[in-house]
Amino acid sequence: MDMFMGSYDHRIDNKGRLVMPAKFRSQMGDTVVCTVGLDNCLAVYPMDAWNVYLQKLQSLPFTKGQARQFMRTLLGAAEELPVDGQGRILLSVKLRKYALLSDAVVVNGVNDHLEIWNSEKWAASNDEMLENFTSLAEGVSDLGV
Repeated sequence: MDMFMGSYDHRIDNKGRLVMPAKFRSQMGDTVVCTVGLDNCLAVYPMDAWNVYLQKLQSLPFTKGQARQFMRTLLGAAEELPVDGQGRILLSVKLRKYALLSDAVVVNGVNDHLEIWNSEKWAASNDEMLENFTSLAEGVSDLGV
């Protein structure tokens, strides 16, 4: 499986279509899954990465309230989207509303999936992450990175 990395400024047209960055198109395939992401962005998975993620979700204990709520939210919002011949996906009004998307967006590669951010929200979030990068690095070092 390929890795997604890099951030790209893009636009959503008035019909709700987003042209995927050219660098990512060959990795996306003909169909993707788009769902709610953390921090009010959208998460877009190629089908192979989505299937790997689904296998991980199946191991969550459905008897735990947080696990049930997480799966209900994530899977309830998930939509299979065809990628058209011009590399576009059609984002539903529901998903655009969740992520506060209008026209200007940032498509950010995050290992096995993409995130789609409201460009202003991304700029603020990214600035904060960069300011705190050293402490973020120290925090993940406890996880073996």
